[in-house]
Amino acid sequence: MPSEQGNAGASVVSTETMRWLDRWIGVPLCFLLSLLAGGATRRARHPHRVLCIQLAEMGSLVLAAPAIRWMQGRGLASSFVSFRRNGHCIDIAGLAAADRVFLWRTESTFLFGVDLFRFLAWTWRQDFDAAIDFEPCSRFSALLGLLSGARLRVGYAQPAAYRGRLHTLPVAYRADRHMGENCLALATALLPGAASPAWQSVEADWVASLPVAIAAQASRRVDLLLRARFPTLVKADSLVLINPNAGDLLPQRRWPADRYLELCRRLLANDPGLCIGLIGGDADTASNLKLARCLASPRCASLAGELAVAELPALFARCRLLVSNDSGPAHIAALTRTPTLVMFGPETPALYRPLGAARALYAGLSCSPCIRVETQRRCACADNQCMQAISVDRVAGEILGMFSETPSPIAVLPAPTLERMPERR
Repeated sequence: MPSEQGNAGASVVSTETMRWLDRWIGVPLCFLLSLLAGGATRRARHPHRVLCIQLAEMGSLVLAAPAIRWMQGRGLASSFVSFRRNGHCIDIAGLAAADRVFLWRTESTFLFGVDLFRFLAWTWRQDFDAAIDFEPCSRFSALLGLLSGARLRVGYAQPAAYRGRLHTLPVAYRADRHMGENCLALATALLPGAASPAWQSVEADWVASLPVAIAAQASRRVDLLLRARFPTLVKADSLVLINPNAGDLLPQRRWPADRYLELCRRLLANDPGLCIGLIGGDADTASNLKLARCLASPRCASLAGELAVAELPALFARCRLLVSNDSGPAHIAALTRTPTLVMFGPETPALYRPLGAARALYAGLSCSPCIRVETQRRCACADNQCMQAISVDRVAGEILGMFSETPSPIAVLPAPTLERMPERR
């Protein structure tokens, strides 16, 4: 899912280190603390101050957004704890006010440890009466729920991820339901007297509240960037964004680079007015520039590393379509109602389809999905046939179909300016 744009809050504590710690330190801690904490469910009369825990991935934060909005509509004030690199995503998705967000630093093991004490002090001031753990297989998140001091702690009942009795109210995790619906099941468990809503209606209500507000400064930076990279671009429906990256967490999500090259060539040849922007983070700059050089077209340019996460909605609002691997930008695009085509392989769109105006491509091979909660989302596959099975013909056909089915707004970009584009912060 998420791919970080820019380098703010980049993690130095590796994913594998976190997984090792979560297993070999987390399991015995969960066992010991379960003995001390007991397992009886203690329910507040009506929880008001709820700590939401979603640590690792930006896409997962967006998938939880409809459930959190549903909670907020019933008088529950949501606070959030997540890794620092996700701070902008929490803000633009409107998950919690800035003064109710704790961002855990992962830039070094020292800062990671220091933030445990900062978290304890922060939760003591907040006085939470409930915690909701949106992580389906993390022991660390369950421990944070206990350390928050919340009497009512809701989380997934997931046999593959032992967490003892740290969740006072375990809720069944459904691998056959979308993650948004699973998140909604956790939220509704906090208010057992409330009528259980249908996931489709909750998602529809959330989509109706979109698009998110876009800061004027972000719009200005995006306009300057597009003018600098695409001098011939006049209308927003002439820009297609392509995200050929999937981050280093799960490289199995990547569609082959040569397929992206052929796809871009076809799109440019099909429409002489079309421009293609290749997006990504700082780490993707070299690969995107290589792809742009191979295309050798003034209508194709790399935008990797040019914008911060908070500025992505302004960029997505100016494009006709986003084409992406299963990653964070595809989910952030949902916040702006941007039509999105997402390719799935090692994970299933039945669980992780982006919300809103998104269409998923999925070959559905017998070995897929191989990245599952039951296996702690580990995968040793070095030959992602599930992604290679998605042909250029199929992707190009879907794109042309989406062009004809979804008329794009004719949003004229601002006139060229002599002002230089400001440096990215």
